[in-house]
Amino acid sequence: MNKLNIARVLLLIGLIIGLKSWWQTISHINDTTYVLVPEFTKGTHHAWYHAFREAIGDLSSMIVLLIVFFGKEKWRTPNTWIISLILMIGYYTPFWVGTPFIPELAAPHLTAEIVHLAMAIPPIIALFLAKKYFFKRIK
Repeated sequence: MNKLNIARVLLLIGLIIGLKSWWQTISHINDTTYVLVPEFTKGTHHAWYHAFREAIGDLSSMIVLLIVFFGKEKWRTPNTWIISLILMIGYYTPFWVGTPFIPELAAPHLTAEIVHLAMAIPPIIALFLAKKYFFKRIK
C-alpha cells in the first residue's frame, strides 16, 4: 500500500470518528435546552442557527477533503494541498483554541477532548503523509 492510500485510510478514520462530534452539533438543533436567554435580541433559538451553520460548514470541509484525496490525480496540486491545510486548520482549531485562552469555548468534558483529538490527528497526519502526491509535477 502506498503512502497516498495510507493517507486516505487515515483521513477516513478521522472523518468517521468526527461524525460523532458532528452529530452532537446537529443534535443541538431543536433541543429546547440549547437556547439563549429570552433577553437576547436575535431570539432565543439563534443558537440553533449557529449549530446548523457549523454543521453544514464542517460537512462541506469533509466533502472537499474527500474529493481532493480520492479524486483525480490532477486535482492533487500544491494549491489543493494548501487549501486542504487551511480547511483542516479551520475545522480542527476551534476544538482547542478555547482551552488555553477562553475556557468558555473549551470542550465540555474529557470525552469530547479525546474525540476531538482522535478525529483530528489522523487527517492531519494524512495530509502531511500525502504531501508528495500533491507536489508532483503534473504533465
